[in-house]
Amino acid sequence: MSIAFHSELYSEQAVRGAVEAFSQLATLSVERDGVDWVVRIEDPHPAYGDRVADELANYALKLNR
Repeated sequence: MSIAFHSELYSEQAVRGAVEAFSQLATLSVERDGVDWVVRIEDPHPAYGDRVADELANYALKLNR
């Protein structure tokens, strides 16, 4: 699973901060793909599953203020 953050809307610092905050809930990696920061989410914690992506996105948005 992956989630893309458009670089005109999300700073690299916000995306990497969210990845760091959620690093214990999944295996996460960040890479630049054109105009997007792409976060790859692998092996999410069984108790949280697909919600990791949603919550990570919300957290990145909060950090981006």
